[in-house]
Amino acid sequence: MRTNLRITAAATTALVAALSLSACGSDSGSKAADKPSTPAATAPATTGPDGTARGATTGGDTAGTTGGTGGTSGATGGSGSSTGGQGTAKPAKSTGKHPGGQSGSGSGSGSGSGKRVTCTGSNIKLTATPVSRPINHILLTATNTGKTTCDAYNAPAVKFSNAQSPIAVDKDTIPQAVVSLAPGRSAYAMVRTQGEPDGTDPYMTSQVVVYFSGAAGMESVGRSAYASLSKPVGVVDAQAMATYWQSNVDPISAW
Repeated sequence: MRTNLRITAAATTALVAALSLSACGSDSGSKAADKPSTPAATAPATTGPDGTARGATTGGDTAGTTGGTGGTSGATGGSGSSTGGQGTAKPAKSTGKHPGGQSGSGSGSGSGSGKRVTCTGSNIKLTATPVSRPINHILLTATNTGKTTCDAYNAPAVKFSNAQSPIAVDKDTIPQAVVSLAPGRSAYAMVRTQGEPDGTDPYMTSQVVVYFSGAAGMESVGRSAYASLSKPVGVVDAQAMATYWQSNVDPISAW
């Protein structure tokens, strides 16, 4: 009787153990089934015939999303899967202009284009001042009264009141460049009224007239200009002479 009870108890214990193992196995299987499956590995990128990187065609939705991003931004220059767009970036078009809308041709003109005119009696104020040294000399000053730069070409054609023609010009005083006068600036010329006494009596005058020349030569252009002297001076036309226009007095101060 006791032997049968022991056998029955042992069988019951074995049954319980078997049921526990079965339950554990079932739970493990259930947990394993609940785990998310590992995504399929994305195929490596390949290079197309045009040298651009292309994404995998078997990467599923993940590869397609990556390719689409590249196609939208164009930053990586690649393309995704069959669902992704082409990602080759287009170069920006050149407008040929600098900032501010200016043409990039390297040439152009502005308000400071350097427009110039010839100095004449229309845009010049002339003054004539006798100087103490050298004797028998007067200083001519031509001031630009206009609003545009003017060029004082060559030498003033100086004619005194009783003269038949302008006096001679000293070609040794030709400046290195044309004298240009901005508005308000002046040019200068020295005039010798007579030389060493040779028995010729000078005539007295208190007015001088100046004719202006153009770029082509010594011919007169435009209006002449008149200047009154502060006191009469003696003139001998055969001995009188003028210098070329100068940008400052220094080169002719001792002429």
